[in-house]
Amino acid sequence: MTDDLTGDPAGTSAGAAEILESVEVSGGTDEEAPTVEFDEPLDITGVAAKTVVEGEGDAIEAGEQVRYQLVSLNAEDGEVLGDTYSQGEPQVLPVDDMLKEQDAELYEVLTGSKVGAQVAYTRPAPEPTEGQQAIPEQLIVLKVISAEQPPPEPEVLSPEEVEKLDEAGELPTFTFGEEGAPEVTIPDNEPSDDLVVKVLKEGTGEEVTEADTITAKYAGWRWEDGEQFDSSYERGEPAEFPLTGVIEGWTKGLAGQKVGSQVLLVIPGQMGYGDPAPEGRPSGTLVFFVEITGKTAAE
Repeated sequence: MTDDLTGDPAGTSAGAAEILESVEVSGGTDEEAPTVEFDEPLDITGVAAKTVVEGEGDAIEAGEQVRYQLVSLNAEDGEVLGDTYSQGEPQVLPVDDMLKEQDAELYEVLTGSKVGAQVAYTRPAPEPTEGQQAIPEQLIVLKVISAEQPPPEPEVLSPEEVEKLDEAGELPTFTFGEEGAPEVTIPDNEPSDDLVVKVLKEGTGEEVTEADTITAKYAGWRWEDGEQFDSSYERGEPAEFPLTGVIEGWTKGLAGQKVGSQVLLVIPGQMGYGDPAPEGRPSGTLVFFVEITGKTAAE
């Protein structure tokens, strides 16, 4: 950790924190980006992190996950390059061993700060590869909105538990149009926190393993509002993908099924794209209808 040059409590700066001495943050809310000023340009000689505005909430503890908003600025001229505030829901960052290993300076500062803190962070931009445009040096200012223990890891519900949900009318159902495309009806209850796998029709083909590449017809909806976000039926042909290269809910839900099977998957956000998910991906619990039409065994 660097020497404390500003009188901040120990633990609120790490790495080459002298880079961030001139950074000042003012204004802003949990929904609106603050104003960030600094002496231009920043001379980014190494990785640096520093709490530039102290939080007033609870201390952030190792193992928690923080929800945050951030604004990114060009370190050369202070131009705002982008922010997450305009995207709505805060992003999620686990303050765990992976962060400690991959970004030790940010980990150290977060675990020395409180909820509400504004944390400035920077690192030298990577050298562009041949033919690639250079990425500008960036200053990121991250505001911690909240910190809490992460939810327990989802499990795969047993067939008996799935049957109970089905009998209680707490699972989605499907109808099929003339061209075979499914339409979903999602019940009003809250979805399961665990992965639901219900075989609607068992196939007679080979069993699929996690190492296989499968071909499938499928459609997916958000549980929250029933909005369809993807469908191979609309593209007019099945999709092919390795089960090691899809979301966890697909990998765990389809491994062990047979070619020809039709399967309902209700996938919690942790096994999907996250909650909130990255921009362009559906958030929260997802519902899928999947028909496995073929497989290619791993070599």
